Amino acid sequence: MRAASYVLLALVVGCASLTAPTVVGVWGGTQASLTLDRSGGSLTYPCGVGTIDSAWTLDGNGTFAASGEHFFGGGPVPVQGRPPHPARYTGQVNGALLTLVVTVLDLNETLGPFTLVRGGPPVHEMCV
Repeated sequence: MRAASYVLLALVVGCASLTAPTVVGVWGGTQASLTLDRSGGSLTYPCGVGTIDSAWTLDGNGTFAASGEHFFGGGPVPVQGRPPHPARYTGQVNGALLTLVVTVLDLNETLGPFTLVRGGPPVHEMCV
């Protein structure tokens, strides 16, 4: 009986998914791409780019939250560069999919949602 209990326990532990979701890595799609590590990251879409601070979080349910900056693209770049806008990044990791929303805080503007795939193709800023 004791041996059967150990076998059952080993089967349950072996079949259970004990790994938490992760967002670290490269994500891509048709509308945006994200590169993220523990020190922060960057988001690129056709008419803009964003930076993500190192204090981003991902809870056990796959809910992503971060702060950073957003830079609008398009047209000639002004001599002083593009002005940064404070941004909030929120999303949900579900396996190999990440749904991401960007809120440009000072303009109260929402970008997305973007659906990204782990290891998906990069999107380059190419707005004219």
